[in-house]
Amino acid sequence: MTSQERQIALHVAEGLTNRETATRLFLSPKTVEYHLGNVYRKLQLRSRPELIRHLSRRPASDPG
Repeated sequence: MTSQERQIALHVAEGLTNRETATRLFLSPKTVEYHLGNVYRKLQLRSRPELIRHLSRRPASDPG
């Protein structure tokens, strides 16, 4: 995962929407959507709940 993808994944895992994540990271919601799709593909996930479960199982320092 790239650092941008990791940041987005962590914000989404906190429960933020794509729009809220975009605002916090000074990105467009479409950019967040694009990177989040890459995260799902790279981690072989299909949903936000799966992403949250995946990230809760990993130590924060693990690049995933």
